[in-house]
Formats: sequence, C-alpha cells, structure tokens
Amino acid sequence: MKTELISTVFLSEKRKNTLIMLLNGPATIDEIKQSINGTTSAIMAQVKILLEQGLIEQEDDEYRLTYIGQIVLKKIKPLIETLNVVEGNKEFWDSRDLAAVPENLLDRIGDLGEVIIHEPDLNHLFEPPKELLTSLKQTKNVCTFYSYFCPTCPNNYSELAKKEVNYNLILTKPVYERLRDEYTEQYNAILESQNSHLYICDENIITPGAISVTDNLLLLSFFNKKGFFDHKKVISFEESAREWGREFFMHYKEFSEEVQ
Repeated sequence: MKTELISTVFLSEKRKNTLIMLLNGPATIDEIKQSINGTTSAIMAQVKILLEQGLIEQEDDEYRLTYIGQIVLKKIKPLIETLNVVEGNKEFWDSRDLAAVPENLLDRIGDLGEVIIHEPDLNHLFEPPKELLTSLKQTKNVCTFYSYFCPTCPNNYSELAKKEVNYNLILTKPVYERLRDEYTEQYNAILESQNSHLYICDENIITPGAISVTDNLLLLSFFNKKGFFDHKKVISFEESAREWGREFFMHYKEFSEEVQ
C-alpha cells in the first residue's frame, strides 16, 4: 500500500495536481478540468484511480479529499513544492552555496514557488533586474540585505529614503563603509529619513549575496560553491516567497546593529 500510494501521487501530474487542488476544497470535474488543463476523459481516468486508492471521495457532483487523503497531502505537499522549485532550475541550485540559509528555511524552500532565474548579459551585469526596479517604484515597504557592493544601489537606497518608504537596509561592514565614505549624499539621505533604518551585519557569520523583499517581489542571490558572485538571481512574486524572504531577512537583522 505504501508503494501504491506513492505511485498514485507522484507518477501522474494530473493526479498530483488534482489532489493539490482539492486541498483547497471540493471541486467538480469541470472545475478540475479548468484548473489542470486536461480532457474530461483523461481527468476521469485519474479520478477513478484516486477513488480506488481512497484518497478522494465523491458527493453529488463534487470530489473531495478523504481524511486519509488530507493526511497524506498535507505531508506530501511540502515535498512536491520543494521538488517543483529545485527540479525546475536544478543546475542553478546545484551550483549555489546555501550555507547561509537557516535550516528551518531550507526545509521550506518550496515556499519560493514559481521562480525566475535572472542572469544578466554582459552589458547589464551591475544593474538590478528590471523587475526589482519596477517594484521599488511602487512599494511602500522594503527589506534589503547586501553583502556585495552594487554601484547603482546607493541611488536606489536614497530614493527610497527620500520618498519615506518604510525601509530596512542591512549591509556587511565593508559594503557599509564604502557607502558611508564614497556616497556621502546618499548615505545622509538614509540616516535623515524617518522611516529608513540602516544596520551593519556581524561580519563573522555566513551571509548570502543579497535579499530584497518588497510588497510584491522577493529577490535572492547566493554565491556559487566556489565563493564567487556570478550575478545570477532568484525572483519570485508569490506571497509565500515574500514571507520566506522576510524571515530570511529577520534572521540577519538579529545579528546586526543599527547605525544611529
């Protein structure tokens, strides 16, 4: 039975997606069909298997998870979400050094959901992705962490400060010192803002490349396993990813001191 249940869930994308959909509540065949893009006959064939395995049940025209189905899916869903994130960009994740991510967040990496891997061309290596710049123009809240220096970022920092966006910025000590010493105008704008808070991270802890969380976007960058920053970034627009990113940011805030 163990093998049968595992096969039932994982050996068919239609069965897997049907079960995940039913976690949100009962649905008719037409609603399932609309959600997972299959023909009625193809979906009915998979529904029959799910019924036979006792994972779903039918009541009138609707299908719902059984108690066993709920138990199984609540345990399996995080695994499915993790596999979706990792397998979709396996080469990228294989090359990343994820030592900076706390274990509890690694366990929930599936929360990143559907991600975009941003890899700029040679003409845009040192520019933030357009998605981030667009989001920064609209957002009212930003949490940002940087352990490398981005030449265009000081102007972005100061613009957020001048607009009195609710802005929390954590920098490693070398990045902070360069901002302070070479970008005095932008640095002062941050310190003079009522809603901006600047922190210096403890230099003795392992850090990622960058974390940026806005009202609608999460951006992450990690060093590769050789310790180099290769400009590749992860972007997600999902709410669960932003919550994951905020927790990641708060982890580093605990190891940081605010600049007064």
